Amino acid sequence: MLVVTAIVRREFQVQRRYPLSMINLVLLTPLYEMALPALLLGSAFLVNGSAVGLATMAGTDDLAGWLGLGLLVASLLVGAVWGVSGTLKSDRDTGVLEHSFATPVPRESFVVGAVLTGTLFTLVASGLLLAFAIGFLGASYRLTGVLLSVPVLLVMLLGNCGFGYLTGAATLRLRRPDSLVDPLTTLASVFSGITFPLTVLPPLVRPLTYVLPTTWGLDIIRHLSLGTTPLLPLPYEVVGLVGTSTAFLLVGRWAFVRAERQVTTAGTLTQF
Repeated sequence: MLVVTAIVRREFQVQRRYPLSMINLVLLTPLYEMALPALLLGSAFLVNGSAVGLATMAGTDDLAGWLGLGLLVASLLVGAVWGVSGTLKSDRDTGVLEHSFATPVPRESFVVGAVLTGTLFTLVASGLLLAFAIGFLGASYRLTGVLLSVPVLLVMLLGNCGFGYLTGAATLRLRRPDSLVDPLTTLASVFSGITFPLTVLPPLVRPLTYVLPTTWGLDIIRHLSLGTTPLLPLPYEVVGLVGTSTAFLLVGRWAFVRAERQVTTAGTLTQF
């Protein structure tokens, strides 16, 4: 735990030097790529100021509140993924990655520290955005639902850590994995129901979204905070969230450890 805390402190010191870069990754990118276009398009189809279609499919007409929670989950995922990718690439570029991996510190702690740093930045940025949605866009959330969503976010953090491990493995193996990580992260966010109800997907495609922890986490948070209609009964969704988060964590850690051993054995850890 002390090692992870030290790494988080180091990451904060680094990110303080480049605050605009982190804000762009965890807040502005999900905002202008997903939430803002969906909000404007959804507003264009309001009927007498009410999101009738959203109410029919999701059980709420609070478009701003519904999209705000989607942006929160998308930002958490993006922050975790790009926190890991940015840390490993920066250490490789500056020539300290080999020295860091030569220390008696568990390699996984670098991933966990980067995920926690990206998550903390994300929570602050998304909190400000949700406050704006409440104050100026009329979003309304249930206080009890918001409180009950905290443990849901903690379980989602395990799944995001799994995504971080997979990103770390891709960074070590592919050197510059941006062309792969960026679109896959965006697809994972979109097909978690960030900007549209998953019920609009064809029946054959919809089950593919159920393997994502963000699908279950976002659906539970929206149900608790907005009273939306869940995809499945709530106990099944909780099992789905815990199961998929655990699976991503275990598979991601296995992939990262395997990649780290391979590049260390081959002597290509610091090669671009």
